[in-house]
Amino acid sequence: MIKNVIIACDYAFYQGGAANVAIETAIALAKYSDYNIYFFAGNGNPCADLLDHKIDIVALDYPDLLGNSNKMDAFCKGIYNVNVEKRFKKEYAFLNSNETIVHIHTWTKVLSSAVFHAAKALGFRIFLTVHEYFLACPNGACYNYVKNKICELSPMSLQCICCNCDARNYLHKLWRCIRQIKQNNIIRNNKDISYIFISQYQKKQLLKRIPVPKNQYIIQNPIPVENSFQVEAWKNDLYLYIGRLSKEKGPHIFCQAITDAAVKGIVIGDGLMFDELKKTYPNLVFTGWLEKIEIDKYLRNARALIFPTQWYEGSPLTVPEVQAHGIPCIVTNCSSAVDDIKNGVNGEIVEKSTESIVKAIKRFSDDSYVKKMSKMAYSSFDLDNRSEKQYATSLIDLYNSI
Repeated sequence: MIKNVIIACDYAFYQGGAANVAIETAIALAKYSDYNIYFFAGNGNPCADLLDHKIDIVALDYPDLLGNSNKMDAFCKGIYNVNVEKRFKKEYAFLNSNETIVHIHTWTKVLSSAVFHAAKALGFRIFLTVHEYFLACPNGACYNYVKNKICELSPMSLQCICCNCDARNYLHKLWRCIRQIKQNNIIRNNKDISYIFISQYQKKQLLKRIPVPKNQYIIQNPIPVENSFQVEAWKNDLYLYIGRLSKEKGPHIFCQAITDAAVKGIVIGDGLMFDELKKTYPNLVFTGWLEKIEIDKYLRNARALIFPTQWYEGSPLTVPEVQAHGIPCIVTNCSSAVDDIKNGVNGEIVEKSTESIVKAIKRFSDDSYVKKMSKMAYSSFDLDNRSEKQYATSLIDLYNSI
């Protein structure tokens, strides 16, 4: 019988989709299960939401890869963080292996594949929610950052290794390949890992690129909408971008489209492109990462969310989160976000270009058009099916079945 669940994540605070879901997983299980819930994070002070629940938190003070001023240390620990392995074993060796599972969400920024090795060494069953494409692709996105396009090369093939696709430089790509070799050796040799995919779209893309795992499941991420207020989007004039600021997410396309269309835009999020975008687009407001209560203030004034992703995004949470409030969305046609959009009904699906988004923004200048989509987005959203309670129930059923 399962009694203990350890949630493992690089960060103990809201830092983007995957970290958000890890936190929501811990909270949902704390609310709706009888398990003892543990949260193991590599970096950051625990966010208020984690502290508000009965969760045993270990938040290490290890720098992430970008925050480590010692580049050689970052080089080594990014490949395999021995300190993480030691600390994990120290913290959880007292737990009965037959009663404990580890549910991993992210590991590439701080924890490294050491967290998988430590969990296996203690005899814990491992569940992995697959948020991105690090299981296959060295840069985690199946995206060529130099050519700014989706990459279809076979991961870790000679063509892949020789391809200069990294957002920084080719030497960094080679480091990623070294990390991938170490990671693949640890993860793929553990046949007992249970893989939780977050959408059919993502599963299809990954299974083209990795050995098909024995244990595979699909559980959609929860949509944490506790205060389901309805936004009258047609009365507003603010266009939102919410997410990590990296090229594959398309924040630069959002910023240019907002500038070309001469409308108001807010960028909520952080990442490698933050300083560059803030300097280039002084007409936009850049907030960095915000707590949910702060984001809600912007949602109340939003006319639409623009989701300009340029890659095979697996299950973007931002789109259904804002739809739950009646905010229509403009999304590009290369991710599973298209599954949430009925074109012209609750939003629009467009080509992944600045010009296409500008044209959509012009169509959204029609108040009656936005009003129709806003009302439809709010009335058609199935909150119960994506609730944290349903998510917790699905996880509990899966844990118990294994």
